[in-house]
Amino acid sequence: MHRPLRATTGVAGLVGLGLLAAVAAGCDAGSSAATPAITPGTSSAPRELNVVARDYAYAPAIVDLVPGETVILHVINGGLAIHEAILGDLDTQLAWEAAEAPFSDPPPGPTPVVPEPPGFTGVRAVVGSGQRLDVTWTVPVNAADDPNGWFVGCHIPGHWAKGMVVPVRFVDRAGTPLASTPPLPVGPAGG
Repeated sequence: MHRPLRATTGVAGLVGLGLLAAVAAGCDAGSSAATPAITPGTSSAPRELNVVARDYAYAPAIVDLVPGETVILHVINGGLAIHEAILGDLDTQLAWEAAEAPFSDPPPGPTPVVPEPPGFTGVRAVVGSGQRLDVTWTVPVNAADDPNGWFVGCHIPGHWAKGMVVPVRFVDRAGTPLASTPPLPVGPAGG
């Protein structure tokens, strides 16, 4: 059961704050450790992966995937605006940015249907505020070979420009990165 956090005062509150500060400092020390071992998903037993969209960020800050695995992507919108999660390489991200640009000032009502850019091999989930969408997807076996990296991005007009993008890090079963995590693209044009 989750209990709401409440402000505390007095000695007990100060001790609690001191403990919290010590834990936070310990979490920030040094470089990040390797991803814990992953049991890659299969078509009969997909690995579950949560991606939480907020107004204008994602959690986790890096999405770990094993090439060739099957995942059930749970896209949860914890923000107030509609968001999407598009997993794909940088060219895919830029293609979606261009495909959605004409809808920057849609009329009131449902979000316009945007046609999939040609050659799209990733996955897209569009999720309304407070909703969750589950998508089963198999990561391409050669995805880690892309020199420009893969990302999770939102291309609802203006969201990519506000920084709504996180990198995908491809890892092996032990959680060891297969290549370096790509830098985040800068701005809507990726540069």
